Amino acid sequence: MKNSIVYRLLARPLRFEELRRALPEMGKQELTEELERLGQAGLILRNRKNRYAWAEHYGCTPATFLATGRAFAFARPDEPGKDGDIFIPPGAGGGAWHGDRVLVQVTPSQRGHKNEGEVIRILERSRAEIMGEVQQHGKSCFLRPASAKYPDIVLPKGKMAGALPGDHVAVHVMFYGDGKLPPQGAVAAILGAEGTLEASVAGILRENGITLQFSEESERQALACGDTVDPAEAVQRLDLRDKVIFTIDGDDAKDFDDAVSLEPLGNGHFELGVHIADVSHYVTAGSPLDDEAWRRGTSVYYPGHVIPMLPFALSHGICSLNPDVDRLTFSALMEVDMDGRRYNYRFAKSVIHSKARMTYNHVNKILGGDAALRERYAALVPVFERMAALAEATRKRRMERGALDLDIPEPHIVVDGAGKPVDVQFRERGAAEKLIEEFMLLANEAAAEYLEKRGDPSVFRVHEDPDPDKLRAFALFARQFGYRVDASKPKDTRQLQAVLDGAQDDPRQRALPTLLLRSLARARYSAECTGHYGLAARYYLHFTSPIRRYPDLAAHRMLYKAITNQQFTKTDCTFCEEAAGQSTAREYAADTAERDIDKLYLAAYMQQFIGEEFDAEVSSVAQFGLFVALKNSVEGLVRIETLPGDYYEYIEERMELRGQRSGHRYTIGTPLRVRLTGANPANGQIDFVLVDA
Repeated sequence: MKNSIVYRLLARPLRFEELRRALPEMGKQELTEELERLGQAGLILRNRKNRYAWAEHYGCTPATFLATGRAFAFARPDEPGKDGDIFIPPGAGGGAWHGDRVLVQVTPSQRGHKNEGEVIRILERSRAEIMGEVQQHGKSCFLRPASAKYPDIVLPKGKMAGALPGDHVAVHVMFYGDGKLPPQGAVAAILGAEGTLEASVAGILRENGITLQFSEESERQALACGDTVDPAEAVQRLDLRDKVIFTIDGDDAKDFDDAVSLEPLGNGHFELGVHIADVSHYVTAGSPLDDEAWRRGTSVYYPGHVIPMLPFALSHGICSLNPDVDRLTFSALMEVDMDGRRYNYRFAKSVIHSKARMTYNHVNKILGGDAALRERYAALVPVFERMAALAEATRKRRMERGALDLDIPEPHIVVDGAGKPVDVQFRERGAAEKLIEEFMLLANEAAAEYLEKRGDPSVFRVHEDPDPDKLRAFALFARQFGYRVDASKPKDTRQLQAVLDGAQDDPRQRALPTLLLRSLARARYSAECTGHYGLAARYYLHFTSPIRRYPDLAAHRMLYKAITNQQFTKTDCTFCEEAAGQSTAREYAADTAERDIDKLYLAAYMQQFIGEEFDAEVSSVAQFGLFVALKNSVEGLVRIETLPGDYYEYIEERMELRGQRSGHRYTIGTPLRVRLTGANPANGQIDFVLVDA
């Protein structure tokens, strides 16, 4: 919208008539509609003298309202400045709810904040549905939202849909309240009994638009695909069934969408094959299966569960590269040498016959010298060893060009047969995991390079340079550990990698990789190939997981049109633009759901330890307290009001709480001894207090 000629003219206040004279080619109705559009977005305002100008000219800014569950709130400007979020004092929220887009009048703060403001207009509501518990007061029922960031909602008698007090429900908001009358809503779904893990999980999935059931049409289409490859289709493809091709996946994997091969060539080089399930052969554009995959965007994983993007008949059946059966694939065949150089590449629709279903665990043991497994897979051992050496060489080259090694340990929540969390472990990444990762990166880069150099449309994976303000904040924090990060040179990733390397050997710096990750931009999908900052890759897209990611499926369709020299149309370009936006949105929703559900499971696991003491360290600092992490990665909150012996002030630029009298500092990495006081599997809240020294 800021590219609008009307917006640009309003850098200084102008009346409607002055705009008409400046834009004689624009009709009165068109100009009126453009002014309304810019006003509704919060980008311009009209003052009492009927002059239009940028909102900033009148001391206002569009922002996202961030409730705190208390009387005060914050607003995050659409274009954050050096002063950060805007403090919204009690009574100045203007009826906004958490997540709403609002227009804020900014004023000098009288409370010590850099910025203070008042919501003068709600631009867009963020939520039409709220989850929570039905409660009763007298003869009336109301919703107590699961998050304290939302207000209670009155539930009229005719809008209960059979829900009873104590039920965990989804409520459609009919009226947001106006200061005189409270919000009102109607029960849209009953999710289970309040306080149960199952009901809370159901609420999070619904909140993020994640559904369990597939449409009947898509299920029928999936079943009609059968479970064997059509011989007539196989003969039209590159036949790789006699090649030594195999899959390497986790022990509990059920669908296998990638297989690999490595064969010597006559010139001393090798042909690395990355063979991906040809989902696009079965999921045709505009079909019921395609509609489902588009809507879901990605598979969703949480402890002991998977909600697939495609029905199991496909994802676990004909599209899964199971061993000892023919499967249709889309192969990336790349000529490489053992120093990690890639020379040529080609792509082909193919048919394979996987020779083995290997696991990361077994391949890691084989590479580590396990005699029994090396004997069992004697024919494959030389291939594993060459692959491991090649992967190490390609990784070395990737790091030399400036890629970042953000190998942050990921917690894995172990559940029993009943789905109850019984342990929390860190996922180990051995040579086998890194091997597959490197080969998938090579295939993704090759596919992106091929399409981009031809000028063909696709859905690319992009990662912009970090925000300078966020990088400066990280640099300031890293300086106390002796690092000199020049935030004005984000392209110099070696200075960032130096921090990552140094943090590996110092427990006090354990939080630095996570802080760096937070300072980087979030990767997204785009119809433009603008490169990937974290990988230092000029060309990049996702090609290797079409069973569980829609953008990979889209890339397959575009790549097939390219290698068969079909004509691209404007429809293809529009499809890629829309698929990029949809895929980014669905990825964000899935990540949010997975993160929030993991919190529920971690709280359920920690319930058994209430009252026990743990060693911990500060993982994050906020105005309301300290987030602390245990050695098993479980995180919880030490509230600021429970900190003993002083009044603590939040120092944002140093990310610390500092005692006003004692000067005692709590900052990221500070070691602590804490006692667990609460763990609520209904909302994921875990609370600690400090143990007196």
